[in-house]
Amino acid sequence: MTTKASADDAAQFLAATEDAALYNNSRTGRLKAVGADGLDLLNRMSTNAVVGLQPGEGAPTILTTDRGRILDILGVVNLGDYVLLLTSPGRQEAVMEWLDKYTIMEDLEIFDITEETAMLTVLGPGAPDAIAKAMDVNVADVPSHHSVVTEAGGKAVTVINRPQGDLPGFDIVLSPEDLDAVSDALAETGVTAIDDRGYQTARICAAIPEYGREMGDAYNPLEAGLIGGVDFEKGCYIGQEVIARLDTYNKVQKRLVTLRLAEGSEDVSGATLHHEGRDVGVVTSAARNPSTGEVTGLGYARSAHASVGSILEVGESGVMAEVTGLPQFFGPGQFEDA
Repeated sequence: MTTKASADDAAQFLAATEDAALYNNSRTGRLKAVGADGLDLLNRMSTNAVVGLQPGEGAPTILTTDRGRILDILGVVNLGDYVLLLTSPGRQEAVMEWLDKYTIMEDLEIFDITEETAMLTVLGPGAPDAIAKAMDVNVADVPSHHSVVTEAGGKAVTVINRPQGDLPGFDIVLSPEDLDAVSDALAETGVTAIDDRGYQTARICAAIPEYGREMGDAYNPLEAGLIGGVDFEKGCYIGQEVIARLDTYNKVQKRLVTLRLAEGSEDVSGATLHHEGRDVGVVTSAARNPSTGEVTGLGYARSAHASVGSILEVGESGVMAEVTGLPQFFGPGQFEDA
């Protein structure tokens, strides 16, 4: 991991995890779904119930393949005139193609508005207070994944309460030409701007999964700790039979885990995890906590070794990793023991 100035790294990390941080998250994909059948189609294709969302309401859901593997996580927000879909960075084309493949007679058109819009994210426990000061709106009263339209710096914005695991998070969708005005309004409240490195460090230490690392075609939602985004009582969706069978028969083979790594082992992403000479998992992300110096990792371990306190070896390096938790990004869902 390259360093810029340790004080800057520490300040960014503390802002994101203990106060309030401002991150230009415009890399997140944004799709505009127009038509009367948008929510109905999404409900039939993804893991969570979204068909009844009213204007201003939202919910997380997961698109899965017919094998139950993760195509992407979606943030679904009914904005009244259209449904906003938030995708992982760079995944908007894949999501559009997947939805178009199953759009037959539905009244639905989807447009990529990623370049036409911008998005800021205010992250951390102090985020609600910062937004309240900058926008004169009490976002603490906005339910998770719901939205509110307001102003910041004299510019119209849409604020979405989108928690990042255990960290409060609020996405602000706006016009690109309004970025400076809105950023300045937030900066006046005392939020700390963070860069990509600062966000990645906070992401890993807060166990926030990322597409291409902790999410993708290699994993299903139950392995990835996304059970809180699965509604087991809704109707069928693509991949539903596989996911239901994994849950019913407790057949999840591996689990997303958090890891405590030896100092100086930040560059172990992709390394195999071993136990008594056998491959039992992989490290997917790692970062050094700039406040404590401790190295935190995310990875997958076979279910038999995915328990707090398990000690695994990282590659052939002799570096040891301790399993410290099994994160659940959306919470435990309907079945805590699943």
